[in-house]
Amino acid sequence: MAREVVIFACSHRGGGNSDAAAELVAQGVREAGAAVRVVRLREYSVLPCLACRACAAERQSRCVLREKDQAEELFDLLMTAPAVVFASPIYFYGLPSLAKTWVDRSQRFWEARRKGDAWVKALKQRQAHVCFVAGQPEGQKLFDGARLTLKYFLVNFGFTLAEPLGLRGVDALGDLLADASASQAAVELGRTAGLAGLPHA
Repeated sequence: MAREVVIFACSHRGGGNSDAAAELVAQGVREAGAAVRVVRLREYSVLPCLACRACAAERQSRCVLREKDQAEELFDLLMTAPAVVFASPIYFYGLPSLAKTWVDRSQRFWEARRKGDAWVKALKQRQAHVCFVAGQPEGQKLFDGARLTLKYFLVNFGFTLAEPLGLRGVDALGDLLADASASQAAVELGRTAGLAGLPHA
């Protein structure tokens, strides 16, 4: 299994606060002594799920779109990483559409787990982490929608989701880096994730 912690940066916009969060988390992973890779979802082509249910009938639960885009390349990272981190803005109490489109394309992994496919059952159990960045400063359930989406997405890859880091009131460009405590929290999250990427983990 690759020992590279993978950080998925979910924003549509380059250089924003959730990208800054991804880089701070990456800093923490490196400080823990582990290797890290930041993957920006906006740089990948992912087609929407067709809801055709072909994966339910196909012997290996494969998707009919697997050779038409890069969704499988991203799924491969989830299959092999010792730990993953999602750095995402909150759009209307949920994930951005790019990230949600990719999540929806994971239907084949849900089908494989439902059918008891051996390759899914063989996946090592691991920990996933998330850093949510929201412009909204209030809202008791602000992160709940995105958290539940990621929780039930990642379980199909052998991940349990740790308690999310939710950063509120981070809206204007540069807000996160201007907040020392929030920045430090993102670095600490990276250190925690980085421990899983060490050779002895």
